Amino acid sequence: MNRVSETLGDALTAIIEEGLTKETSPEFMRRPGFQMHARRIDPSAIADELVREAVALGFPLNKPGIDRLALSGGNTAEVVALLTLHAPFVFKLDQQNAKLAAEGEMMRKIRNGSLPERFRNAWPVVYAVRNRPPYAYLMEYFPSADGWQSLEDRFYPKPGALPIPDAQAVRLVNTVLDILFMGYDASWDERTLPSLNADYVSRIQTRLVAAANLDPRFRSQPLSINGTPFEPWKAYLDLLTESASFLGTITPPFSTVVHGDPNPGNLLLRTDSSTVEVKLIDPKEWQTGDYLFDIAKLTHFVEATGPIEKPHPDMPLSVSYTDNDGSAELAFRFGLPTWTRPVVDACLSRAEIFAAKRGDKHWAARYELGMAANLLGLPEGRLKKGRPEAALALYGEGIHWLAKFCARLRGSLSVAKHRAPIAPRSELEPEPLAHARVLVRAHAPQVRAGEDRRGFQTLHWEPTRSNREGKPAELSLEHEARLMPTSSDGLAALHRRLSNSEGKPLGALIVKRYARSTGFQSIDRYWDLKDAHSKKRLIPRMLSLRERVKTSEFMTWTTSDEVCALNLELPLVALEKTGVIVRLEFNWIDKLALTLDEFRASSSEGPTANPIGLAARIVPIGKSAFEPVIEHTTFREKYGLHVTGKAGEIGPELFQLNIDHVVAQSLRNHRIASYTDIDIAPSRAVDAELLESLIEFSQTLASSFELVPIGATKVWRDALVTGELDS
Repeated sequence: MNRVSETLGDALTAIIEEGLTKETSPEFMRRPGFQMHARRIDPSAIADELVREAVALGFPLNKPGIDRLALSGGNTAEVVALLTLHAPFVFKLDQQNAKLAAEGEMMRKIRNGSLPERFRNAWPVVYAVRNRPPYAYLMEYFPSADGWQSLEDRFYPKPGALPIPDAQAVRLVNTVLDILFMGYDASWDERTLPSLNADYVSRIQTRLVAAANLDPRFRSQPLSINGTPFEPWKAYLDLLTESASFLGTITPPFSTVVHGDPNPGNLLLRTDSSTVEVKLIDPKEWQTGDYLFDIAKLTHFVEATGPIEKPHPDMPLSVSYTDNDGSAELAFRFGLPTWTRPVVDACLSRAEIFAAKRGDKHWAARYELGMAANLLGLPEGRLKKGRPEAALALYGEGIHWLAKFCARLRGSLSVAKHRAPIAPRSELEPEPLAHARVLVRAHAPQVRAGEDRRGFQTLHWEPTRSNREGKPAELSLEHEARLMPTSSDGLAALHRRLSNSEGKPLGALIVKRYARSTGFQSIDRYWDLKDAHSKKRLIPRMLSLRERVKTSEFMTWTTSDEVCALNLELPLVALEKTGVIVRLEFNWIDKLALTLDEFRASSSEGPTANPIGLAARIVPIGKSAFEPVIEHTTFREKYGLHVTGKAGEIGPELFQLNIDHVVAQSLRNHRIASYTDIDIAPSRAVDAELLESLIEFSQTLASSFELVPIGATKVWRDALVTGELDS
């Protein structure tokens, strides 16, 4: 071994000895015929092993620094100089964590692999790796004296230095993205898929439990964050656990090479006026996985971690926490550099392009989960480092992203868990509903056909007990598009568009908002069979029995102190996958207890005016005891969509669009949840032409604002989000 390697070995031996002074268990081995005994680790042997491997691979491989010193005195040669070689490198050692060696092997494999040269050259040279305790590796070093600086230090320069211009920040990030997506594109593999449970869900659960064990402020409880209410985080995790199989549907249909931790501190850059060199250091040992985890790792730092932990003096972090005995309020503020949004947009734009190219339809949903996983993985470490304010702010940001993903997931689960009967898109009255109307005509007394003010086809007959309003009992045939937002961003965009379009065209229609006083639209109580098997209960079978507890001036059917507006909805039919459904509902005014008593005493044959009795002749309904199961409060925003007149003026109303904000509470398990629905219904009698217009308009709206069809009753959705559907 030459003198350089001997000197290197001496230096490494000293470093290893220093590392091993931290007490750890000795390495044990069994020799044949002898009992287990301890073998003391020899630092010089480890150093020798690493140096031999490094020298065999040509260490040093980067340009070495050389100090030159002229020598004089007694020398007859023309030039005598002392040359001292400097070969900077990084040495890492861990006595127990095998991931360290795997990290080194991963970088070596990529550097020496077959991926594009520019991508491979962005990874450091790994000179030597030790794959047994104590684990260690030697890696190329990138000194600041050679112009290397992390992206983090460029984003957040030292006090007194000029801030990075927005255009330069975007330029640097785009160069990093060029490198990363070059690797993703060249390595995508459909044979192996990432695990969302391992990479995202388990990380969230493990880290939140650990943070709660360190600080009770992080325990699972109802939490208001900057004035917005959130569920206890265990409720979100329960939803993720229950939805494990469905999470598979948003898993990317491929894996790629990944860095695993490309936060700006692990991205080294060297720049001049025309070029940017990139080095990717300190990766996870995974090698392959979901490329979006990398993107979220970068953007979560840009949007939250960086400005929270490295605030500008003019934009300091402020945090307050109030414990309210069973719930809590968290408020925090921090400033964002001007380049934040352009940088994040650059990352998401690149992800969207790559996802479209590779058929990754659910990348936006997974990005939300990735942001939650990255942010909620941080509080534990910040608490251990004595930085509770940063931990709380990161926790608040992470809960926001987790709730956002869960809202999207709940909407998607509504679609996934139920499939309504399907009819052709042009069928005005699907056969099951036509059959039901024929049956009601035959069994209700003195039925007369009509059309209500909205154009719905109705059947009317006199109720058993009259009411002050003189309302008949009614069966109404209704067509409407039922949609749900899959993200808060899509819903916010729809709100902006409707608000900005008031009195102006929304597509070919003109928007006119209905003036409404503040407060709820209605409060409803839904009933179901008590102690019945789930297959006999109404709600799981898309039947609903509704008692209107409180109403408003806008409602067609009103409630008084003596009687209530009652409603029974039959199972709906979906017109293919258009988002438009056709349904039948009974409406009448009575005391629910009287209607139920009459139903239980009635015969299954002969004439009857009882709506529940009529419904029971269409679909089976048991006569056992009923109980209230869900309370449903609706806050409604209502818009009229009008055709355009000849001179551009507002013409007749064609559709009504309702944005219903619902708060649902299970009266059995007491869980409370909320969601938003968008309903679009015709304002006049439906014919084939109007039905096709409804389909086309709702599909355009859905594709423009991230909406999806929901072929289910309102109370079915209530039961889903409150957990009542599973009880």
